Amino acid sequence: MLLRSAKANLHSDDARGGQLAPVQQTFWEAHGLPVKGGKAMRLRIVLCATVMLCAALQGNALAQEQAKTETKAAPNMQEMMKKWMEAATPGEGHKYLDQFVGKWDIVVRAWMEPGKPAQESKGACDAKWILDGRFVYGEMSSQMMGMPFKGIDIIGYDNYKKRYVITHIDNLGTAISSGEGRLDLSKQVMTTFGKMDDAAMDERDKPVKYVTRVVSKDKYVFEIYDEVGGPNEYKVLEITYTRSKP
Repeated sequence: MLLRSAKANLHSDDARGGQLAPVQQTFWEAHGLPVKGGKAMRLRIVLCATVMLCAALQGNALAQEQAKTETKAAPNMQEMMKKWMEAATPGEGHKYLDQFVGKWDIVVRAWMEPGKPAQESKGACDAKWILDGRFVYGEMSSQMMGMPFKGIDIIGYDNYKKRYVITHIDNLGTAISSGEGRLDLSKQVMTTFGKMDDAAMDERDKPVKYVTRVVSKDKYVFEIYDEVGGPNEYKVLEITYTRSKP
């Protein structure tokens, strides 16, 4: 718009034979600008002023937009603390795990190959709450392939993910097995999925399924399935937990 106004003034000057109107002449003289020298000089000055004005307006707009973005991105500490406390506090999902706490007699059945008879052994497990009711920690002892077997299981509920999580370690390996999944409350079945390495077969990150079936308040069964999702899926391990009698 300023450029069109400048050009219009120049055309007006041409119409008057290159002479400035009294008001225009006073403006140029008041700002110390040359009255003579032709319209080219005046056009350059007006163009420079226009460019500077546009740059200033654009810079101001960018600054305002950046300020809005920073305002939106500013964290609300009170809201953040509320979300963190909701994720960190044991809730309904954890109450379900209370039935796994206690002393148990266990029967372990392991299948080395599909269709082959299972190897069976007996043992014990002691499970308790840890970290102020956030996780159930269980220690078990038994026999596995003729060798003493000791294992540790941790079960929890992730409030943020809305999923149950399990972790297992034992004295027959150096890996940490884990899985996460959901609970079918109507069937009393918890199904979690994870990955497992098979050093004997040199296979890494094999999909594995863990199933926990609650039979009663004094009995539940834990199962591990291999070849998950394929036509050859089969059970490789089953542990039956029966609450120990006082």
